[in-house]
Amino acid sequence: MSANSRPRSGRCQRVSASSLAQMGVCERLVLFEHRYGRRYSVQQRKDMARGGREHRRFYLERQTQPGGKGPCFIAQPVYDEGYGFSVLRAFRELVLPPSMLGRGMILTYYRAAPAVCRMLAAHPWLIRLMRALLRPVVKIAARLYRRRVGND
Repeated sequence: MSANSRPRSGRCQRVSASSLAQMGVCERLVLFEHRYGRRYSVQQRKDMARGGREHRRFYLERQTQPGGKGPCFIAQPVYDEGYGFSVLRAFRELVLPPSMLGRGMILTYYRAAPAVCRMLAAHPWLIRLMRALLRPVVKIAARLYRRRVGND
């Protein structure tokens, strides 16, 4: 039997890492929630509703993109899956997330990228300009990525 299953009902029930950490910190809260159910504050309910809306919006945005490959990334129309595209993607996925500044940059990128992609689609001549603007960014990202991979 897996660690996620409940022996009495035989159904598999997942437990989040946050719940596991909470169980180790406060046994009384776990017992209270087991007896009376989990209680959320008004602000927590608002935040959960907002999070649900954002997840649905992001999911629908991904579904409506051509080919269903996800939201439009600026590097894809500019580099067409070439070297610059792979460098910028690796940089975004491996170098930026560990720091708060990097996560902020990713969030800003996700918010701005769809509008920039629409502009690129409407004005194809901007692709050459964007490629020229991204050239130094790709060089710096490649250098930082190599340094990151070399340290791991």
